[in-house]
Amino acid sequence: MRQGRAARNAETYKEDNKSSTMKVLLLVIVILALAAAGALAYMYRSAKRSISLDLSDNGFTVEFGDRLAAMDYVAGASGEVTPSEKMLDTGSLGEKEIVYTVTKPILGGLLKPSGEYVMNYSVADTRSPLTFWSGDGTVIMKGEKFDLRHVIGYGDNADRDPKVECKGSVDTDKAGDYPLHVTVTDASGNSTEWDLTVTVAEEAPVYDSDSDDDEGIEFADFVKAYRGDGRSFGIDVSSWQDEIDFEAVKKAGCEFVIIRIGFSSGDGTVATPDNRFSENLKNAKAAGLKVGVYIYSYDRNESMVRGTARWVLQKLKHEELDLPVAFDWEEFGQFQTYKMNFLDLNSMYDAFADEISKGGYDCMLYSSKNYLEDVWEDTDKRPVWLAHYTDSTDYEGPYMIWQASSTGRISGIKGDVDLDIMYEK
Repeated sequence: MRQGRAARNAETYKEDNKSSTMKVLLLVIVILALAAAGALAYMYRSAKRSISLDLSDNGFTVEFGDRLAAMDYVAGASGEVTPSEKMLDTGSLGEKEIVYTVTKPILGGLLKPSGEYVMNYSVADTRSPLTFWSGDGTVIMKGEKFDLRHVIGYGDNADRDPKVECKGSVDTDKAGDYPLHVTVTDASGNSTEWDLTVTVAEEAPVYDSDSDDDEGIEFADFVKAYRGDGRSFGIDVSSWQDEIDFEAVKKAGCEFVIIRIGFSSGDGTVATPDNRFSENLKNAKAAGLKVGVYIYSYDRNESMVRGTARWVLQKLKHEELDLPVAFDWEEFGQFQTYKMNFLDLNSMYDAFADEISKGGYDCMLYSSKNYLEDVWEDTDKRPVWLAHYTDSTDYEGPYMIWQASSTGRISGIKGDVDLDIMYEK
C-alpha cells in the first residue's frame, strides 16, 4: 500500500517537472521569438530610415508635348526606384506630380521596406503657332468668294483650334491687290503674325510650264553624283507613273523601289488601293528589285489610322518586303481643318507603327525637312524617309532614305519619277 503511494508520488513529481520544463522551454521560445521580431523590426526600421531618393529637379516647368522619362530625373537612390508613370504627363497643361517608390529589400527579399517621394512639375505651352502656308500671292477671280482659312495653313503644338485675326479686307467685286495682316494666337497666348497680299484678278493668270526648273535628272547621272560606300539607289512610284517596265528599270541600275499601296479616306471608311499596286509589286519583285510600300494618309485621329494600318496588312497578305512600310501624311496646307495639334499627329504615327508591327513589318516616317524639324518628334528613334529636293541636304537628323529629286528620269518609266538614296545602318 505504501509502496503504491510512493510510486504515484514519484510519477506526479515527474509530470510536474516535465510541465515546468515545457513552460520554461515555451518561455524561452517566446523570448527568442520576441527578440527575433524586435531584431527584424529594428532592421526594418533601420533599412526604411536609410532609404533616400535624390531628384535632379523639383517644382520645374516642362513644355507641352515633350517626351520625358521619369527616371531621367532620378539623380541617386538607396534602393530600387519605381515611378508611378514611366513618362511625365505632358499631354495637358497645368500642375502635375509623379510618385517614386524606393524599395530596399533585406533578408534576401523577405522584407521590403519602402518609401514614397513626390516630384512636382508643371506643363506649359510657350511655343508659338507655326505657319505652313502664308497665303501670300493668292490670286482669286473677280466675283469669287474669298475665305482666308482656305488660303493659309497653320498649326500649334498644343492648341487644336488657334484663334485667327485678320486686319484688312478683300473686295472680290473690284480687281486689285489687297494687303492683309494675319495673327494666329493659341490658348496660351502665344502668337504668330505675318503680312500677305491677295490679288483679285479680271482674268486667270497664265503660268510658264516650260521653265528650266522642269528639266529632269537622269538616273545614271544621279547615281554618279551620289555614289559612295553603304549607299544604294532607287525610286518610288504610284499610279501616276502609269505602266512601268521594271526590267528596264532594273537594267538602268535601280536597286529598290517603294510602291504606293493606296491612300486612306480621311473619314474613317475603307482606304482606296492604288490601282497599279498589285501589278507594280509583282513586276518589281520579278525583276529582282528590293521592294517597300507606302500609304498616303488623310487620317485625323488614332482610331482612323489604326484602321488604315489594318487595311494595309490585309492588302499585303503577308507579302515579304525588303523595306519598312512608310507612313506619308502631308496635309499641312490645311492642317487647321483637321482640328489636331502636333502631339495628336505624332501619336497617330505611333498608333500606325504599332498596328503595322503586329503584322510583322517595320515602319518608317516619310516627311520633308521642315516638318521633320518643326512638327515631328522622336525622329532620332523613328526610321525616317527624308524628302528634300536639293543637291546637298542640310537636314541634321538621322535618316534611312533620302528622296533627293522628284524630277528623275529612268528607262522603263515615261515622265518624272522620284529618286532615292538608301543608306546602310
